Amino acid sequence: MKLNHPKSKMAFEPSPGWFLGPFDIYDREESLGEKLNEYDPLESNQLQNLFDGYFFKECGYATKHKAAMVKCLVEALSEDAYDFSIHLPNYEDEENYFFLPSSWKFSRPRYIFEQAYIASVRHWGNELKETGLELPDAKQLGIGKCS
Repeated sequence: MKLNHPKSKMAFEPSPGWFLGPFDIYDREESLGEKLNEYDPLESNQLQNLFDGYFFKECGYATKHKAAMVKCLVEALSEDAYDFSIHLPNYEDEENYFFLPSSWKFSRPRYIFEQAYIASVRHWGNELKETGLELPDAKQLGIGKCS
């Protein structure tokens, strides 16, 4: 079944990178960028609070869209060789129009997506389980182990 964006005929094809969208500071470096730079994204409680306030607070997706997003994230987290760095900005790419706050550096790019999964389960878990979507335990996805 093909899924479209809400109120659109455009195909809805999520990627793990969608969870980073609210942290895009392109052309907002002096407003949103400065505010987000006050947080340490490597501190899980701070990052969870940022997901709460910037991603989940304003998320207007229907359950089927949420399920597609989380399923895509689970598939990526389940794949040992998945390259999460493809969703993080390449600051040398002059045609890049997506930037995370300047102080946000991830030596292990997978980390922010692990945190996105934890937040997704916390916010949408019951709703998604009611649709029959199986949500693996974080440990099953290798969340929490260092790599």
